Amino acid sequence: MAVLITLLAFLIAMGVLVTFHEFGHFWVARRLGVRILRFSLGFGPPLWQRQVGKKEPFALQLAAIPLGGYVKMLEEEPDKPLAVADQGRAFNTLAPWRRAIIALAGPGANLLLAVLLYALVGLIGIPGIAPIIGVVKPQGFAAQHSSIVPGDRILQVNDRIIRDWHELRMRLLAAAVDGQTIHLLVQRPGGQKLHVDLPLQKLPPDSVGRDFLTDRLGLEPYIPPVIGQVSPHSPAAGAGLHTGDRILSIDGKQIYSWQDLARAIEEHPAEKIRLRWSTSAGKQQERSVSLGMVLAQGKRMGYLGIIAAPLPKDLMVQVQRNPVQAVSYGVRQTWMVTSLTLEMIVRMIQGKISTNNISGPIGIAEVAGQSLVAGPAPYLAFLALLSVSLAVINLLPLPVLDGGHILFAAIEIVRGHPLSTEWMQKAQMIGIVLILMLLFLALYNDTVRMLKP
Repeated sequence: MAVLITLLAFLIAMGVLVTFHEFGHFWVARRLGVRILRFSLGFGPPLWQRQVGKKEPFALQLAAIPLGGYVKMLEEEPDKPLAVADQGRAFNTLAPWRRAIIALAGPGANLLLAVLLYALVGLIGIPGIAPIIGVVKPQGFAAQHSSIVPGDRILQVNDRIIRDWHELRMRLLAAAVDGQTIHLLVQRPGGQKLHVDLPLQKLPPDSVGRDFLTDRLGLEPYIPPVIGQVSPHSPAAGAGLHTGDRILSIDGKQIYSWQDLARAIEEHPAEKIRLRWSTSAGKQQERSVSLGMVLAQGKRMGYLGIIAAPLPKDLMVQVQRNPVQAVSYGVRQTWMVTSLTLEMIVRMIQGKISTNNISGPIGIAEVAGQSLVAGPAPYLAFLALLSVSLAVINLLPLPVLDGGHILFAAIEIVRGHPLSTEWMQKAQMIGIVLILMLLFLALYNDTVRMLKP
């Protein structure tokens, strides 16, 4: 079932994004008088095809490989003169600035789609976790370079208000890519507010990635150590633990968060521990418990047999905006994600960010499935992020991409005449090789992530 959901989420995502992208080319080309021959969703042999349009019919098709699409436009060939009715309607006979506009229309449509999707997200609101620090790993970057402690609530990052954990991650990620020292305004559990600096420019080049906050900065959100479920016949059941109980300490060491609890249990496989907890009625109890043992990732770990309770309402955040605020949010979010994506590409080329962050179809499909299961708003946010990525990648000045067509048009404008056919063919071959290298790298990264224990 999970595989089917992942596949469905991926196909919907590619279908929506490719349709918008190619429709951008299609719509502008038609407005500039270019004759359209085919509108294809996907590459390869067609699975379905039909002629549409009464005045100017063209082939609409669904092809076998759902990793892109194309709009085939009329082009003039040296040995095949155009019909009188098609004179001036071939793409390659247009003025270079017109060809550049048509090429730009695809990425432009994706950016517009991202604004609309983020605006919908703003209207709906995504349930998020409050930006309260639950864990500061001793070996993490934050512990070594700042005074952040568990319980701190992040109020601002560089004067920008932080509402949830996702916003915190995005702001810290953008600052890390830029190599900045960030200024945090935090509030301690007692109400005291103070400023904390975090010199992210000291991070190593390969720090930016999926698990940036957890693995590199060593920060995790606050999840209370409250039991949501006790497995039957487990050590927890034998000790008398129940749903709603809150773990207070293990072997006299205070337990602040669920992560603290999980690590303390994992460190004592098949050992006896002294457990103290508070019941849902507020009564404190203490008892010795013999933990079980499980093998995970080739390592022996302790087992108690409990599952965390859902987060209480005061730790959940869902910001919903009115239509005007939602559109403003859509524009700002699209701009921020676009800027961050461009910056990451530049830093990657400079060797300051690891290429391990590049994901291919497998990685995209995995995230698509997870976001679809999470709900409509997370899935829409994922589509918006992917739409921005598609726009930015297509604007790269590589032959076979939209950015390559724009570059060729710009060169023609400067030179007064186009590049020779020989140079164009060489550039196309270089572009294809570079795209294939990028695809193989993305597939390699996807495979390595799948094989990780």
